[in-house]
Amino acid sequence: MASRSEQKAQLRAERLAQEQAQAAAEARRKRLAMIGGVIVVAVVVAVVAIAISSSSKSTSAGAATKLTSKTTLATDQRVNALLAGIPQESDNVLGKPNAPVTIIEYGDLECSVCDAFALPTNVNTSNGTPGSGVEDQIINSLVRTGKAKFVYDALDTATSNGVTPNEFVPQQVAAYAAGLQNKAWNYIELFYNEQGQEGTNYVNQSYLDGIAKQIPGLNYSLWKHDLTLSSLKAQVQADVTRGTKLDVQAGAGGASTPSVLVSGKKGLSFVTAGIPTYTQVVNAVKAES
Repeated sequence: MASRSEQKAQLRAERLAQEQAQAAAEARRKRLAMIGGVIVVAVVVAVVAIAISSSSKSTSAGAATKLTSKTTLATDQRVNALLAGIPQESDNVLGKPNAPVTIIEYGDLECSVCDAFALPTNVNTSNGTPGSGVEDQIINSLVRTGKAKFVYDALDTATSNGVTPNEFVPQQVAAYAAGLQNKAWNYIELFYNEQGQEGTNYVNQSYLDGIAKQIPGLNYSLWKHDLTLSSLKAQVQADVTRGTKLDVQAGAGGASTPSVLVSGKKGLSFVTAGIPTYTQVVNAVKAES
């Protein structure tokens, strides 16, 4: 039998071993807790980074938020319904190629008066006033029926008066580039339907990209490539020069948007600078038919 002193020594050894085991277990627990904390922090950082990246991509694309909003979905449906079944050609032509008369709109996509001309009466413009409904009437009653085709040409009146005068050519080229895929009027109508306050510097590449991504059937990569075409920039500049000259000749006192003209059998007639009435357009079409 072990002596009492031997028993005490054995008990001390067992306690020491137990304490060492507990200390080792506690150390392991702390290490695991630390590792777990690091992992949690890493996961949180990764999630935040992904969220920021996704938000950034949505902003840079200019479409992710817009495409899921009820307002934009309603806009897409309205524009698609307006243009459905009407042929489009390059050079921003809407309507049957053999239509006897051509209606020409000189417009600035940031012009709030052009906005009013383009929008239906049940939709408010960027200024909060109802649209005129005239352009919808022209498209539905004259273009869709083959009595006339509709052409959009660029004319700088509002954009360069804002805080960023260099916006005009890029926003017009964006529409013209869609026109190379026979989608110019989709771009134009969407732009007017989603127009911001004039002079507020809302048009940037993200905004232009977002509109392009809303157009059904548009080859986005091809559209992005075509934005760099010098021929489109030259076409915009040529349209501005011609439109300004026509406005001056008609006594408008200078470039004015929208300016509406009608071309037919008797030549080219100036309808009005500003928003025409539907009756004025109809009478001009009849006169040129």
